[in-house]
Amino acid sequence: MSNASFAPTPTPSWLSATAVVLTALLALFVTASSPPAAAQPASASTTASAAAAIDGKWRQSALREDYTVQQWQSSCGPAPTSTSSGGGDVATVKLEGDELVILGGGRVFRSNQCYDPMPTLARAAHSRDPSGRSWRTRCSTPAGDPRRATLQTLVTVSSTRIEIAETGRYEVTVNDGHCVADVKRNRSLALVSLDAAPPTPTATATAAPSETVAPPDPPAPGRCASPGAPSKLEVRPSRKLLRLGDTFAFRAQVTDDKGCATGTEPVWTVDKERGLEVDARGKVRVGEGAKEGETEITVSAAGQKVKVVVEVTSPQKYDDLLKQSGLNAEGESDQASSVNIPGTAIDSREVQAQDASRRRRLVFGGVVFGLAVSLAAVYLLLTRRSRARAKAAEKEAEALYEERKREADLRRNERLQSHEAQQRAHEES
Repeated sequence: MSNASFAPTPTPSWLSATAVVLTALLALFVTASSPPAAAQPASASTTASAAAAIDGKWRQSALREDYTVQQWQSSCGPAPTSTSSGGGDVATVKLEGDELVILGGGRVFRSNQCYDPMPTLARAAHSRDPSGRSWRTRCSTPAGDPRRATLQTLVTVSSTRIEIAETGRYEVTVNDGHCVADVKRNRSLALVSLDAAPPTPTATATAAPSETVAPPDPPAPGRCASPGAPSKLEVRPSRKLLRLGDTFAFRAQVTDDKGCATGTEPVWTVDKERGLEVDARGKVRVGEGAKEGETEITVSAAGQKVKVVVEVTSPQKYDDLLKQSGLNAEGESDQASSVNIPGTAIDSREVQAQDASRRRRLVFGGVVFGLAVSLAAVYLLLTRRSRARAKAAEKEAEALYEERKREADLRRNERLQSHEAQQRAHEES
């Protein structure tokens, strides 16, 4: 007789249901404990809204021109002198496409031009900041022009002020010499009034003659009216080639995470033993006895610092070194030195919301964890009982098998004995 076969003990339905519940609770706990997704930043303002915050009347300040004569001869004519002129008139400012246009003071100035109206100047490079609040332009005269000029113009706009800053160099070549003068030109415009935004057309009935129309609401303050905490320090250019006796003004700006100037004044330091001096506004002066070679200037703000490099050479070596340096025609790098400033403050309402959210997650997590532990304990207890019953059933089946085996052996022995008895009786007969 073959051995009896036994099917595996099926898993109770309540056990499968418990496992499903535990899995679902654990998944829910992981989901609830995960930090909420960061809110998407608001989309950038459209060109129309940017124009609404700029178009209007602005009062011009005096035009300040500061000249530093590097070398000059009488054959070049009178040496330029620092002056302050004009100012007080009201100009019309508007955005045309991506460029700023200023109409006033007897001229039209666009942000893709240099401020000096010299007729032989031509634009060599132009860029606009993605924020739509600053423009940079580089201009120069033709290479063969005996009156050579190279200028860099920066236009920046805040909610109530427009700044125009221009730096450059003028060079005049005559038969008996070479004349060089550097210029720093500044003008600002203060907001007088913004143009009213055009009303949105709507299909409404004609108002009664006695009805008065309320004046439009005043325009919302500009995006940079209340700058945030410092987020980035940037200094331009990152590298500058200068002659002995030259002066040059680096441009540094500390901005918040929206690209708005914070007004934080950086600190400038340089090793004076190299023969260079730098003032609080980043203007560098190279002494006649300065050491040739590279000198680093450290610019610090809000606990962070960057370095820019000044390379000093003699006037005789300047042109050859400029050709080999990889710098632009003004002896400047087109790149900036910048560093991000960590550790900005968080709004108190955001902190409270985060704390409340954290408490809710902790309470919910505690409840889910306690329930999961309880279900796990029940699961283990019932699993042990199920295993005990399975073992008991297995032992019972084994006992039944042994009993049936003994009965089969007994019947087989009885048949064998009966057969032997019949055979003996046959032989005896």
